[in-house]
Parts: sequence; structure tokens; C-alpha cells
Amino acid sequence: MQPKRRPPSLLFFLSFAALLLFSFHSTTSSSSRSSPLLSENHNPNPRFTFIIKLLTFDRIDSLRRCLRSLAAADYAGDRVHLHVLVDHFRPANGSSAPSVDRKLEESRRILDLIDRFRWVHGEKIVHYRTANAGLQAQWLEAWWPISDDEFAFVVEDDLELSPLYYKFLKRLILKYYDPANYDASIYGASLQRPRFVAGKKGNKLQLSSETRIFLYQMVGTWGQLLFPKPWKEFRLWYDEHKAKEIKPILQGMVTTAWYKRFGERIWTPWFIKFVHSRGYYNLYTHFKQERALSISHRDAGVNYGKTVGPDSSLLVDESLDFSLRELPPLRNLKWYDFCFAETHPGRTVSNFDQLRSMLHSLKQKTIFVISLYQTTERIARNLICNLEKVGLVNFILLGGYPELLIDLARRGYPVVDTSQLVSSIRQVKSIDLEHETDIIKRSGSKPLQFKSAWN
Repeated sequence: MQPKRRPPSLLFFLSFAALLLFSFHSTTSSSSRSSPLLSENHNPNPRFTFIIKLLTFDRIDSLRRCLRSLAAADYAGDRVHLHVLVDHFRPANGSSAPSVDRKLEESRRILDLIDRFRWVHGEKIVHYRTANAGLQAQWLEAWWPISDDEFAFVVEDDLELSPLYYKFLKRLILKYYDPANYDASIYGASLQRPRFVAGKKGNKLQLSSETRIFLYQMVGTWGQLLFPKPWKEFRLWYDEHKAKEIKPILQGMVTTAWYKRFGERIWTPWFIKFVHSRGYYNLYTHFKQERALSISHRDAGVNYGKTVGPDSSLLVDESLDFSLRELPPLRNLKWYDFCFAETHPGRTVSNFDQLRSMLHSLKQKTIFVISLYQTTERIARNLICNLEKVGLVNFILLGGYPELLIDLARRGYPVVDTSQLVSSIRQVKSIDLEHETDIIKRSGSKPLQFKSAWN
């Protein structure tokens, strides 16, 4: 029988601190810069502007149903603006005069419906295009925020909204745009029922029956609320990639097949590649019995050759199974990547207590400490990719460029902010070894093995 091993946790802490001091000194001796890993997030003005962006083309019955649902919603006396963007019909070469006349008449009927539609909650603006733009341009050109407290809720004309949709979105904005909950990596919220795993070629998404709100990287086009800063960032990213002819291809993503089929008629592959490149997330709801605050009737159009009908039922007052006033803080929500693997964004170490907590969260006997000092971003990302391919997830990332570490932490990787950790070490005048060891024993820590990977 082997003698009982003594937990080496404290010894590791001390050794790790020495390595940190050495590495930190070797990389910062020529610079006095010491910036925090995660910058402080500031909340925009909570008195926000809410704009509905309704996209329509040639489906007058769909448009009528959508307008009725928007008008029937509860806006609690708030000022809500409605912008209707009407795309022009496509000119077909060689079309007969009667065919063109029918399209002109259809456009006039749609415009007449919009003109007669009464909107009492705010301003109503109609933009009627002089030429066909297509679904991609309708989305991309729908909005450019004029302030950081302006939000756009984009609705295609075959959607139908719950009377509760605005009350929920208002509560969500006030909750998650609050300083205590705000996270710059969240780009919006989708009201549609979450359906499939984008990173696993469209496999059906599985969630716990207790989950009501969660974060998922996938965009949801059936009622998508857009936050201003990430949308501006995306538009500029799109301009650069489109100008350089960089295609929105992501291997293993179901949207790659969409792009190969539809090409530039759809916008989602571009946005999904942008989200993947930034490590951003979208808020989703999950209600029982496949209900949602927004449903698509999946009428014939760009995405469907013929009308399919809704795959969810609309949520109404009587069937709401949780309180809008009880939205949990972000730290209590679960976050999922495109493959619907749970991530833990913001795992950042800046002191010994956080280091201990991180080590326990990894739940591994052997933990690798990987230094990214003097490593290019490309090499660092390739290294992490290869580690994940072989199933190695029990690692901590140390050092490197602050911008890179911010991004890695946002994606859920455990990282060490060396400047903050070294600062906390310097502030400690003495360490009671016996006391520290006793604390570790009482916490039930199992012996850990630590291996370091240095450049």
C-alpha cells in the first residue's frame, strides 16, 4: 500500500508564481504597459430606441398577417417605431406585358395595404425600392444604428409575433444592457424556437426541459433583435471581406451548404462567419411544447420553394410558463458554441483565489499550462485547434497579447492575466503555508499533476 500523497496544490501555486514572475519580467522589461485583460464594460443609456424593421417583397397575405400581429402586441404605452422596407419585383427578360402588369398591380396592392395600416405607437416609415435588391441586401441595408442605445428588431413578412414579444424584449434589454449584466460579446436575441445545431450539419438541438433562456452563437432570422455595436462591427467586417472576395465558408457548418446552394441571395453565412471569428453569442428562449414568441409560417420565397407552415406554436399570456421579471443574470445562464458544446466565457485568472477556482472547475488530474508569450496569434490558434482535435481540454493559457487573451477568454478558454496576477503576488507580504494547505485539504482537492508547455 502506497503512502497517502500530500496535495501539491500550494507547491504548484508557488512554482507557478515564480514562473509567472520570470516570464512576465522577460516580456515586459522593455515596456511599462500593464493593461487589464478584460476591459470594463459600460452600459449605454437605458432609455433606448426600439425600431421594428419589417422586410417585405411580394407576399401580401403574409404581410397582412404579420402587420396584424405587430399591431396586437402589448407596447405598454412605449414609443416604438415601424420601418417597412418594400423590395421591388424582379424584372424578367422577355416577360409579356400582362405579366409585368400583374407584378405592378401586386406592388400597388402591397403599398396600399401599408399606407392604410394604422400605427399609433411611433413613427411609420416606408421605403419602396426602385429595383430588386434581394433578401441579402434587405437585411444588410435595413439598419445603421445612429446611437449605442438604438435597437432594431428585424421581421420578415411571413412571421407572426406573440402579443408578449415586446414586453419580453424590453425586459431583456433592460436586464442584459444593465452594467451588472452587460457583455460586449452578445450581439442580440432571437425569439424563434431553437431548432438545430449549426456546427453539426443541422442535427436537432437538445435542451433540458428546465432551460428557459440560454446563449447560443447561431443567429435566428425568425424575429432577431440586433444590438447596435456588434451590427456596426459586422457591417464593416462584411465590407472588408466582400471587397477582398473572401467567401463565408466554414468547414463542418451547415451554413456552408446553404451558401453553396443560394450564394449571395442569403446573408446568414456572412454573419455566422463573422460571429465565429469574434466568438459572439445570441440570447435564445426555450419554452415547453415547442412554443415561441415568434413563428415563421415558412411561406414560399427565397428559402422555401413552397409554403411549409410553422414548426412552432405561438406563445400567449395563458401559456407563459415563467415570469418576465425573473430573467436570470448572465452568469447563471448556459453558453453554447456552434456545435452546441457548453462554453464558459470569461474564465480569467487575476489572483490566487481565482486560480484555485479555475483548477477545480477543470476537474482534471493533469493540467497543462501553456505559455503564449512571444507567440503569434496564428500559431496560438493553430496550437489550440490541434489540442482540441486530439481531445486535450485540460489546459490553461498563460501570457500572450492582451487582445488575443480577451478573445480566447470570450470563447471560453481558461486564461491567466499575468499583469493582474503578478500584481496580486507583489501585494502579498507573507503566506501562511500551513493555513493554506489546511484550506486545500478541507476543500477536498485531489492531488493534481501540473505540466507546463513553454515556447
